[in-house]
Amino acid sequence: MTNQQEKIHEEEVYKVGSKVPKNGMYICVPCGNKMYLEGGARFGNCLKCLGKNWRSFRKGLELWEKLPKVSNKL
Repeated sequence: MTNQQEKIHEEEVYKVGSKVPKNGMYICVPCGNKMYLEGGARFGNCLKCLGKNWRSFRKGLELWEKLPKVSNKL
């Protein structure tokens, strides 16, 4: 995979129930909750979203996005 393809892939958004493509930190798009997920697992519901507005919450509508790796170089 080229650097350009990796950038495009990392900008994808994933739905609850879809397969985690690779190990890494993912963020819930609506609320900003971060979780480490392992590749091959399934994206679950965001517990932070569930806890905030449980009456208005629509289960399964959260979206997850992979956080880019942070370089330690300055």
